[in-house]
Amino acid sequence: MTLFAEDETAFERVPPHDIDAEQAVLGSMMLARTAVLDVVEVVDGVKQPFYRPTHESIFNTMLALYANGQPLDPITVSNQLQQEGNLDRVGGGSYIHQLINAVPTAAHAAHYAEVLRNKALLRAVIETGTELVQMGFAAQADHDTAAGIVDGAASKLQELTVAAKGGNDSREWLLDRVVDAVIEEYDNPRGDVLPLPWPDLQSVAPMEPGDLVVVAGRPAMGKSLVLLGVGRHVAIRHRRGVHIASMEMSHVQMGQRLLAAEAHVPLHHLRARTLDKEQYAALAEARERIRRAPMRIDDTPAVPVSKWRRRLRQMQSKDELPAVLIVDYLQIAKAEAKAQNRVIEVDQIAVGLKALAQEFKIVVIAAAQLNRVSEHRTDKTPTLSDLRESGGIENTANIVILLHREDYYDRESPRAGEFDFIVAKNRMGHNRTCTVAWQGHYAEIVDMGAA
Repeated sequence: MTLFAEDETAFERVPPHDIDAEQAVLGSMMLARTAVLDVVEVVDGVKQPFYRPTHESIFNTMLALYANGQPLDPITVSNQLQQEGNLDRVGGGSYIHQLINAVPTAAHAAHYAEVLRNKALLRAVIETGTELVQMGFAAQADHDTAAGIVDGAASKLQELTVAAKGGNDSREWLLDRVVDAVIEEYDNPRGDVLPLPWPDLQSVAPMEPGDLVVVAGRPAMGKSLVLLGVGRHVAIRHRRGVHIASMEMSHVQMGQRLLAAEAHVPLHHLRARTLDKEQYAALAEARERIRRAPMRIDDTPAVPVSKWRRRLRQMQSKDELPAVLIVDYLQIAKAEAKAQNRVIEVDQIAVGLKALAQEFKIVVIAAAQLNRVSEHRTDKTPTLSDLRESGGIENTANIVILLHREDYYDRESPRAGEFDFIVAKNRMGHNRTCTVAWQGHYAEIVDMGAA
């Protein structure tokens, strides 16, 4: 009984923090721009280095000003906070001026940042410990397996370990490991690159575990067919796991497209039930191939990233982690929390999907909607600026592929039947346009050689 009483007292204690050090860090950054890099290098990788949320807001505003080449004096910082609607919340302009008087010199900025780092890590230890206790008690109610809980606990502890080992020494050690891994992969390729049904696109934009790939286009441009084409190729041809999160179409609609493409029968005949004997026989054979494929389709609407993380952990605990998570489509996913506007929410969803790719070492491919701007231009070819509701998608994704069909807008186009993959962002390679063949009546997009 005493043990529980002590535990309850421990959880009620004020978390470790040092307000004076926080003020000294912010004041140092306003005294000298060179202090910004000193501070960032120390706290990099630490979750919420500031205990006071108001100090965190001021810090983030100052980083944004620094990145834009603007001064960090109290007046500029106050004006920026005013524009963001946060000045009163952080204590007003008078408090910003007080911060610069909190420290006589910026020479010790790194020291104060180290104090923040240590306090933040201690808070993270307490927070993680609390989460682990809650996970253990909640496991039975949520019907989670012990293995899944242990895996989640290990993941959280690993995050703490990485944060605690930050600094130049650990980064040099990490660089050695990275270089060794690159050489090892070159000499002994593991085949982790996701296989695609279009060789040209495969060579231009290889997709590797940890990548977030965004496939963007206007409605009816073929986003879902591209995603389904990748999933079908990976699962049926290469026997690697595929999990499709279809928030736009039902599993029946996805199944119809999958069957039509795999059997190579007209989709409208399948829907109208007007297949001839040969087509029906092809459909039966395709059904057997699909049944044997390690592919799952989940048509739950408006799913937040946290639910995908939970499902992936469950699959991981059963050794059924897919090679690729396919999301159709990004802008209709649910945000974890209501933000000031939808742009911020979509940015958060994109960041969450990238985190899933990195955490589970899988490829995440997400469809995204383009806005109408391109349709009002003479040249309808889409660009990155056409991404709807977000610039954060472009920033977060490793690869962005824009879809375009010239004959969609001009039925007399000499490029009838051609389908463009416009690789508009390729973090590890070159941007290029790859052209394949559009066979929409078969719910399929094929390589030119197979057309």
